[in-house]
Amino acid sequence: MAIRLRAAVLRNTGEPLTVEELIASPLVQGQVLVKLSYAGVCRSQIMEQRGERGEDKWLPHLLGHEGFGEVTEIGPKVTRCKVGDRVILSWIKGAGIEAINPTYLDENGLIVNSGKVTTFSNYSIVSENRIYTAPDGFEDEFLPLFGCALLTGGGMALKYGQDSNISKICILGFGGVGSAAALVLKGLGNKNIDIVDLAEEKLSVADYLGFERTSDSIEDLDQRYDLIIESSGTIEGIHKGFENLTDTGTLVFASHPKEGGSISLNPFELIKGKKIFGTWGGGVTPQMHISDIARLLKSSESDLSLLLGPTFSLSEINQALSYLDSGRPGRPLLKLNEV
Repeated sequence: MAIRLRAAVLRNTGEPLTVEELIASPLVQGQVLVKLSYAGVCRSQIMEQRGERGEDKWLPHLLGHEGFGEVTEIGPKVTRCKVGDRVILSWIKGAGIEAINPTYLDENGLIVNSGKVTTFSNYSIVSENRIYTAPDGFEDEFLPLFGCALLTGGGMALKYGQDSNISKICILGFGGVGSAAALVLKGLGNKNIDIVDLAEEKLSVADYLGFERTSDSIEDLDQRYDLIIESSGTIEGIHKGFENLTDTGTLVFASHPKEGGSISLNPFELIKGKKIFGTWGGGVTPQMHISDIARLLKSSESDLSLLLGPTFSLSEINQALSYLDSGRPGRPLLKLNEV
């Protein structure tokens, strides 16, 4: 039986998304049908919409890569979930079958492309290896963040923040990834965490979360750091972070600047002992580390609702993107289970 859904579609770069009725073919091996409740909106989708990731060869296509919902159907040979499971959808690859990409048909019978996971729709066909059991003890609207922001930021904190030689830490960029990293570091017991962001509202959120030293300029904090987690999304942020390390400090960045951007470093700083690493989704194994990140978020004893922005309907997808682009605090959400 064909699957019918409503989804946001990118038809041309530089243009608003359109919300359309689509039809999908029955599930094949390794595919899972999920009824989505919420999806998070990430800066990656703004870059896709604008064409800032280079030539887009897949137009028209669906978007979104972090979500939460309930499994309603499983395809052949799927073993990692069952109908009725509450699950996280993530772009980060894990265990299970790597299914073929689903394709959808619009009202004119023309193909709309999709990836292994998309979340800007009320239903989504997802590859088994992009689905994870949702952790208990969190509000439903918070769960989509485990699909991207919490895995990336929390993974950076887990991988680089547990060295006993680390004394001073800076989070450069306090959006979804940066705030996740800060709270997981806090849950690990780190005390000396400074926050840098250009947006005053985001610094206010950091204050409410208990981070006492905040600034819109890393130079104004007048420190050198053993660890800097950079998630500002800019080449300048990576450069500033590297400049403000101790001689043996580590910079790890999750920023994905525009296509064609490049960083330039003084090799003498590397010779002295500074280290720089990029990360792809925090370097985590989701099915193993979601529970660790969930536990540490609870250990941080912080008001996690402060990480959330306003909630929009699917028909308001372009307003959600505009909110994120404004630089205001909190991850904007799409509520997808409304009639």
